[in-house]
Amino acid sequence: MRSRSIPTNTLNFHILEAGFTPDNSRPLILLCHGFPEIAYSWRKVIPRLAAAGYYVVAPDQRGFGQTTGWDTRPFDTVDLSTFSLTTFVRDMVLLVHALGYRSVKCVVGHDAGAVTAALCALMRPDFFQSVALLSHPFNGTPSVPFNTANADPSSSLVGTTTGGGGGGGGTESAAGDHVHQELAALGRKHYKWYYSTAPANEEMTHPPGGLHDFLRGYFHLKSGCWAGNTPRPLAVWSAEELAKLPYYYVMPVEDTMSEAVARHMATEPESAVQRSRVWLTDEELAVYVAEYERTGFQGGLNWYRVRTAAGGRYTGDFEAFAGKKIEVPCAFVSGKQDWGIYQEPGALRKMEDGTVCADLRVSRLIDGVGHWAPQESPEEVVEVILELVGGL
Repeated sequence: MRSRSIPTNTLNFHILEAGFTPDNSRPLILLCHGFPEIAYSWRKVIPRLAAAGYYVVAPDQRGFGQTTGWDTRPFDTVDLSTFSLTTFVRDMVLLVHALGYRSVKCVVGHDAGAVTAALCALMRPDFFQSVALLSHPFNGTPSVPFNTANADPSSSLVGTTTGGGGGGGGTESAAGDHVHQELAALGRKHYKWYYSTAPANEEMTHPPGGLHDFLRGYFHLKSGCWAGNTPRPLAVWSAEELAKLPYYYVMPVEDTMSEAVARHMATEPESAVQRSRVWLTDEELAVYVAEYERTGFQGGLNWYRVRTAAGGRYTGDFEAFAGKKIEVPCAFVSGKQDWGIYQEPGALRKMEDGTVCADLRVSRLIDGVGHWAPQESPEEVVEVILELVGGL
């Protein structure tokens, strides 16, 4: 596995890669990381896929790690349109062309990177031949007003919408302020809206206990090593249902994210934390700490601002795909102890029943594994990806 920089029309990408051949004779697999991650999160997956005969590339995405060229201006002056949903697809298309390829055998995405991967497959099915999603099921394309031209102005049909629901965060974006007001009444707040606030970057980059302890707690609590992870489907997008989520998703209303993590970690035995060091050693964690000490979190936090707290100003481009399903072969894999599967109610069910994906070929939940499946259980993640591409 090697590291190098790839210039494109928009960004100078930092990538990790394995299986490179000068004649580009191997099929390409593209790996998109989540938050708060970097390409390094695929370190256990990359060599295994390369050993199976593929050219494997994992970039630091826009806003993350050593990739440069994105808008680094402060919270109040950054151009959030440069973090639009179609921009992430454009980034991947340009990177693939720069690598000398005209198609991708499989685009794989974890967490926020699953949004990138799903949109790549949705928008360019001719280019991305299959898609594997981890932790973040595709929740469908936007709903838009339907049959308004022919409806009686006094009829309840005016403003009726049609579509899947919002793979770019549409469920929560459409929820309105009332859910957040109701959460506040319960003493809670949703992490995506916290991530969209001005203080979040500073509070996460310089937490009271230090970045190493914060990230150790964050990675541990969302893993299969924390006994508090007992995920189950939520019935609806409501304050009462959302309040069932752990503090790292639905936070105490007055807490910063590091404080929310510290609440759970205060009673966590060292023996449990030690189990997390098996799949994420202190030396490996230090790579994340060094990167986020250098860059801060704002680049990644801008992803959440665009999709949640910006009132839809930067997601209108997604409406061009209203009603469209992902048509290419799909797979979904995650840890059975991953709450991320259920934080958008009904999303995984819609993938499995064909509502939002036309050809879901593999769906697997890995026992004993939480949110970080590429790191906690890379062998089974690779197995699913190879099962998907082996059937193409």
